[in-house]
Amino acid sequence: MTISRSSVHRLWGSVLTMLLPLFSCTVANAQSVLSPVPQMVRPSEGTTFVRPVSFRLVGQGSADASAVSLLCSRLSISESKQSIPIYIGECGEKAVKRVQRRIPTQSEGYYLSLSQREIVVAGRDEAGTYYGVQTLLQMLSDTLLTATEVIDYPQMPERGVIEGYYGNPYSHQDRLRLFDFMGEQKMNVFVYGPKDDPYHRSHWRDPYPSEEIERMKQLIERARMNHVKFVWAIHPGGDIRWNLDDSLAIVRKCERMYDIGVRSFCVFFDDIGGEGARGEKQAALLNYMTDEFVRKHSDVEPLMMCPTQYNKSWSGGPYLNTLGTVMYPEVRIMWTGATVIDMIDRADMEWINAQIKRKAYIWLNYPVTDYCIDHLLMGKTYGNGLDIGEMVSGFCSNPMEYCEASKLSLYSIADYTWNPRQYNDQCSWERAIDYLMPAHHEAFRTFCENNVDLGITGHGLRREGESPLFQAVVGDEEKLEAYFQGLIHDADELLDDQSQPELSAEIRPWVQSMRATGERGLSVLAMRKNLKGMGETEQVKGYHHLMERMFVRNYQSYQKQTETQRDLRSRDFPGSIKIASPVVATNFVEPWLKEQTQTLIETYKQQSDYGADVFPQQLLAQGTYFIKANGKYLTDTDPRQPNLQAAWIAERDTINPQRQEWTITLNANTGRYQLVNNQARRYLNEVGRFGANPYNENWNTYELTLKDGRYAIRNAQNGGTDYWTVSPDGRFIGFTSSEPFWFEIVPVE
Repeated sequence: MTISRSSVHRLWGSVLTMLLPLFSCTVANAQSVLSPVPQMVRPSEGTTFVRPVSFRLVGQGSADASAVSLLCSRLSISESKQSIPIYIGECGEKAVKRVQRRIPTQSEGYYLSLSQREIVVAGRDEAGTYYGVQTLLQMLSDTLLTATEVIDYPQMPERGVIEGYYGNPYSHQDRLRLFDFMGEQKMNVFVYGPKDDPYHRSHWRDPYPSEEIERMKQLIERARMNHVKFVWAIHPGGDIRWNLDDSLAIVRKCERMYDIGVRSFCVFFDDIGGEGARGEKQAALLNYMTDEFVRKHSDVEPLMMCPTQYNKSWSGGPYLNTLGTVMYPEVRIMWTGATVIDMIDRADMEWINAQIKRKAYIWLNYPVTDYCIDHLLMGKTYGNGLDIGEMVSGFCSNPMEYCEASKLSLYSIADYTWNPRQYNDQCSWERAIDYLMPAHHEAFRTFCENNVDLGITGHGLRREGESPLFQAVVGDEEKLEAYFQGLIHDADELLDDQSQPELSAEIRPWVQSMRATGERGLSVLAMRKNLKGMGETEQVKGYHHLMERMFVRNYQSYQKQTETQRDLRSRDFPGSIKIASPVVATNFVEPWLKEQTQTLIETYKQQSDYGADVFPQQLLAQGTYFIKANGKYLTDTDPRQPNLQAAWIAERDTINPQRQEWTITLNANTGRYQLVNNQARRYLNEVGRFGANPYNENWNTYELTLKDGRYAIRNAQNGGTDYWTVSPDGRFIGFTSSEPFWFEIVPVE
């Protein structure tokens, strides 16, 4: 059941030709793919020349050291008079004095001219010179060059990344590579605030161990080399006591970080309640820190803070006004928008700026996936206002736990924050794909466009544009076959890739999932052909039975790939904070596969009883569910604590919703149901605790009984035959009752 590679390419090409005008962004030459898009690019028409072989630096002694170092590492530099001179420096320096009037007045701006005779890179300041060099290197990546002038500067003052998600923090190497990427893309701020770094949050009073300090020093230095401001954040709100001792503890911690090179600081009060959430106390602390720490160091920047009411839907009472009127005006206040997960428009900015009496500092919760961990968000970055550049004090993105994969969106965030008025989300996305996977652009594009939407979550954000090729061909059986075969071929190409090892390692489980989707799609199409063949050969007994056998065999192939897909895991290592079960193409393709399979099986059963025992006899469809008793949700309250008793929580958790979500599937080997919590993929053992032993399908699959819309859950086989039960005081006490207790099992929607 395969078609030739040439047939795939022919059919695939016809689909692409049909859709290309809808979503393609073509480029004419190297200058047109500069990113971030400069404010002004002025090419000299007809003036083209071949890229020079060697270059000579003029002014390097006084120019920005990082810019000079970058040029020397990327170009062939010599002192020969035959080499093309690069005049480099900051405004007012001798090497670039003759172009001083062309240098933009804005901070971090630069003037760049490229011709066959000479190159000039002149920055308004050191950062401007560095960014001019980054643009020059992009231009020199082509063989045939055009004489060009560039006048450029950022529209947003701070542009960057907040490592502020819940989950496995970035590795040291992740962050080092990220800073290099940020330098290339002209992002200038990194906020260090991983929720699961204990010295940032749970043990904020304690000093970092010496080995962590050494790693932090390396991060600070690499950030500095890339003109990235390293902002260290502390999160004391969970247990702060609002006394002098705690205020002094925070200042001492900041002083220690200052000693190793940090010059920018932030205080987080997000996702807390109780005493820590008091606005007047938070304002007083930030004022105290400003007086006792910031103003005692001439090189420390004004503080930043993330408030407890960090979005409009969670705001109320005098809290925001208190921050705006009591807290020193130089303190920057972070904001996520109308909701926790939101894109930012002009109305958002007008509302919040009026509340806090200053320009808000945007914390964009995209492409973060800590609340939908089974998804990668690889679609276009769109929805932010193109007219808010002058209304923000900064704009940072909270990325996914997957640092390399996040760069697809971060590339566009850098493009948007540098020059929002000229931002084109489609073109930026296309360039990002080529930037990340140049050797496998089309295969990676296929992967990205099948990992766009994040599904239904408590936060409501949805993303458009998933699986456009599938949507275009869904009514054409031949092109559908090419589509699914194309998923397999593109997945195989990406799985074999060795050019981008870090990115390939991160996305590998999702690529494998995409491949399984392709195989399942081919099986569904084969089942459709078999069913049609059964009708056509009804009077020819031998052929009719052959079609029956082939239908059953193709269904078994479908089930095998479904189980393969279901068993995939990402970050499934000892000590992992969050373990994902990768899913792809969930918006259109996955529902189609399930609906088609169910319809085909029902139709088949009406015509034949051959192989009836192969098909599922399911009481509950596989999916994601809440398990409820007495109106409360069964919850994993702390995935890091082994052997933890499950708890009943009255309220929906919108911060970490997967703590209350359970994946329920029918185990093919036992015929019983698997119930696994989605937070860290932990199962409950026979006494209602999250098992510390490896999962065992004989012990840890369960029988379900349905009665009046509720379910009883009973262990079976080696695990015994008692039912899950709940004590009168609401405690979950595991399999201790011979009488059924009736639970609600409700689909997550």
